[in-house]
Amino acid sequence: MSSTEYDDTKLGAIMPRRSLAGLSLTAAAATLIAAPAAAQAAISASGRLDRILKAGKLRAGQYLSYRPFGFKTPDGKPAGFDVDLTTMLADDMGVAPEFIDNTWEGIIPGLLADKFDIISANLAITVKRALVVQYALPISFTSSAFLVRANQATEFTSLKAFNHPSVTISVLIQDAVHHILTRFFPKAKVVDFNTADEAILAMLTNKVTCSAAEISYLTEFSQEHQGLKVIPIDIPGSSSPAAMAMVPGADNIHLLSFINTWVHFYYWTGRFQTLWQKWTPWSPVPKVEKFLAPV
Repeated sequence: MSSTEYDDTKLGAIMPRRSLAGLSLTAAAATLIAAPAAAQAAISASGRLDRILKAGKLRAGQYLSYRPFGFKTPDGKPAGFDVDLTTMLADDMGVAPEFIDNTWEGIIPGLLADKFDIISANLAITVKRALVVQYALPISFTSSAFLVRANQATEFTSLKAFNHPSVTISVLIQDAVHHILTRFFPKAKVVDFNTADEAILAMLTNKVTCSAAEISYLTEFSQEHQGLKVIPIDIPGSSSPAAMAMVPGADNIHLLSFINTWVHFYYWTGRFQTLWQKWTPWSPVPKVEKFLAPV
């Protein structure tokens, strides 16, 4: 969800006028160069990262209704891939993580309203989102899938069957899967729901033909509920990286730089692999180079 940077010396009569003019221009140029540098130093000293460190907490926007990325345990504690990831980041900063739950539709507006410092939920990178938020380096990888009732499986022996006017697909509002459906399944009708669970319920109650969402979420749901089948959308170009996001601008320059550095170590030290295997053990660990472009 771009950074904006927004007394003459008495030398005496012995110095030629031409030399004096040259010196004045040099001094003026030096002043112009130094002023932005001083301003930038002031911004850095009072930027968001400095405020986070002084406050001793990192406020992280989450969507705790999307297993295995973010959810609440029976005793109400945040858990999931994104929660573990954020906790690792906060620990390395020497601060405590504060998880602020949101609706998916409201998570970017919440960031822009300064309700939290970053979005650390499973936010797929899209061009439209990048117009309003500033992404850090990718920290995960998202792929989409369809969820159908098992007795429907024979109707969808190929992905082409979903691209038909008779097919109605339920989705979470503002989910990045919209982009996938528009690109690859333009003939199908898409219906938005306020939560991912409501989107699946619409399929279970025959209000729509199927549901579409991130494959890990649908896989976990199908493992907990019998009679369902997950059909991966494995078309080249249908998957994309996910990343943490923050408000664009000079206030976040140091925070962005720090998170990008941290992400490198997150991969180098094997923590990504550990997290992936913990929360999606059924899925092979993606190659990190896949995060650099959709596949």
